[in-house]
Amino acid sequence: MSPKKPALVPSTIEIPSIKSGRITRSRKKEPPGNPISSTASADISTPSPGPDSVDGDPPAWAESRPELCDSLPWFRAVQGGVYHNGNLCLGFLVDADCGVRSFIDDEIVITRVGGGCTKDADGNLVLLKDQDNDSSAISSLVNSMGLKVPVGMVIGDRNALLRRKLPHRYNVMAYFRVTHIWYERMGKKAGAKVRFEKVDLSDKSWWTVKDAPPPRPIHERRFDVQAKSLQCSACHQWSVQVYKQGWMCLHPSCKKFWSIHNSPPPLDLTFHADFLRARLPPDPEVQPHYSLVPDLLSTLTEDNGDAISKRIAWKGIVCPWCSKCISRRFWQGWRCSEKNNLPTLSPGNESHRCRFEKMMRMQPVSLRSVIEDLELSPIKRALNFSPKFMTPEIDDRSLHPYRKLVYIIPGVGSITHLVSCKSINTRIGGPDDLFKQLQLADLGLQRYPLQQSVVAGTLTAHFAVNYGMPYKYVVSVESKGFDEACSEIIRALGRLTWATSQAVKGTGDRFIPPNELLLLGYLEGMKIGYHDDGESSLGPTVATLSLGAKSTMLVRMKHTYYHGVSKGKKLLLEDPILPGCNQHDERKALKDQLANGSLSQEKYDNLRTEVTKKSRGREAPPCIKMELNHGDLVVMHGERLQKYYEHSVIPEKNLRFALTARYIKPDHVSPKELRKGQFTLAADQIYDGK
Repeated sequence: MSPKKPALVPSTIEIPSIKSGRITRSRKKEPPGNPISSTASADISTPSPGPDSVDGDPPAWAESRPELCDSLPWFRAVQGGVYHNGNLCLGFLVDADCGVRSFIDDEIVITRVGGGCTKDADGNLVLLKDQDNDSSAISSLVNSMGLKVPVGMVIGDRNALLRRKLPHRYNVMAYFRVTHIWYERMGKKAGAKVRFEKVDLSDKSWWTVKDAPPPRPIHERRFDVQAKSLQCSACHQWSVQVYKQGWMCLHPSCKKFWSIHNSPPPLDLTFHADFLRARLPPDPEVQPHYSLVPDLLSTLTEDNGDAISKRIAWKGIVCPWCSKCISRRFWQGWRCSEKNNLPTLSPGNESHRCRFEKMMRMQPVSLRSVIEDLELSPIKRALNFSPKFMTPEIDDRSLHPYRKLVYIIPGVGSITHLVSCKSINTRIGGPDDLFKQLQLADLGLQRYPLQQSVVAGTLTAHFAVNYGMPYKYVVSVESKGFDEACSEIIRALGRLTWATSQAVKGTGDRFIPPNELLLLGYLEGMKIGYHDDGESSLGPTVATLSLGAKSTMLVRMKHTYYHGVSKGKKLLLEDPILPGCNQHDERKALKDQLANGSLSQEKYDNLRTEVTKKSRGREAPPCIKMELNHGDLVVMHGERLQKYYEHSVIPEKNLRFALTARYIKPDHVSPKELRKGQFTLAADQIYDGK
């Protein structure tokens, strides 16, 4: 009976030190092994003299993780090293955290499987719990191995195992197949490792040492050399011999797990020659789900406007000239424009700057394609309010044909929702016309890098352009003057100016007309998360016109004021104790006692510290939920509203525009920018509420 291959397990965790359980970074603690070919010695303890140059160029590359994930459908993992979908591993990144007993050469990658780690005081990864088959990353690797699904591999330039100078931050390698998955002892924990083997053994790997000879032809390869597998006498399961120091059972549930002749293995383990030399014969059944370098552009037909606005259409492409992964930053398409060393015959090579760009004809998306209702606009929109959320005051008369909904938060501010209808939307120059005309105009919409993001280079999930006074919200957007705006933008500003005046009327506050307009464009799947418009440069009123697809706007109390403590566990100096906040009654009672002298400041702080420990971590639930339809206007009024509350907007279909107008205080703007906010509404741009 021929020995079975062990059913082993995958994921991405760093290899542990036997004594400490610490997963030590190979760059700091242990020199990486010398890369060897499939015919070289298995002893990899001798360090190479330094990084060598590679022989070729990667088929695709990126300088940021978001661009990589935008462009490769087989690797969408913005964080972590394993990308799995449908319980299959499709992509794998090897970067700085391969682990100390890992290995990379021209055809083989052996690395940890990640997950379940934390960093200790020295910055080393420590395994917190045993890994097992229940891990989504490991189970996806097991399934890819069993179903013969190749895995796309990416190598980062922080990887120290290869000891070669990689040309870019992230470099696509090739498709690999999973050959083995096993567990090792990591301190007192069990962690998983995985062995990958390049699928196409006939082609020379681009990451091989420069000027290295080509690989052996397939017909000269020996596929009969395989690592030895033995059956454990204790658990009766099969394990492959990974290390030359001796065979070990690699199943954590076994009492003989990770021991050689009932003793712990030595610390300086080296790979067995057969484990490194072994190659699987070519198999026509091993075919990838996706092309290694996808061609998105060939799938988009410019005459089909609906396709251009789909989620896949705002993903990235691989530049056909220089192979760089390019996120879609521009409303109309992609532009590479990155300095790099291009192939000699590539266009734009004369300036060492790739000038590839693909700008598409943006055919207008019809309202019919983004509104599912039988009629595009209601005669009078029926309303239903959930008891889970605040119920507004309803006024159907004062601004007819709008329905006026007002949400009042006592002592904070108000939100006015002007619900549109058929007679408003279909008027000449109204929302229906604006929706179409904004698609035809060249507005300069772009996606910008977030100023604060977990992953550097992350772009906004919407396109933006700013007119009038400069305004910096979650990103810094260069502002255009109103004299550069098309007439549709100014007409929209007229509507927003009218809405602002109507919302402020009766509040006792002075009406200040807006001098800035931010236009956001959302394609399918785009949204804007919770944020506020509470910058010190802003006036107290924010008005938004919604065009196109329906969206849901949620308003919630900010975490700090909901709990009375910052996320850093620092007590608020002045806790407003807003209605609906967490532990409201207890916090209010304590504050009353402080006010009447029953509690000293020290005692008050100690007591409210105890109160705020209860459910401190969760975010506040939304208190207001609004369904924003085509043509609706929303006006938020009150500086405290932006200080204490935040809002998010989630469109439901594939195209929506949101035009938001504010007042920017002139003393927060440089003198040369002041002219941008100057405008005069023409007679046909002044809105009368009809």
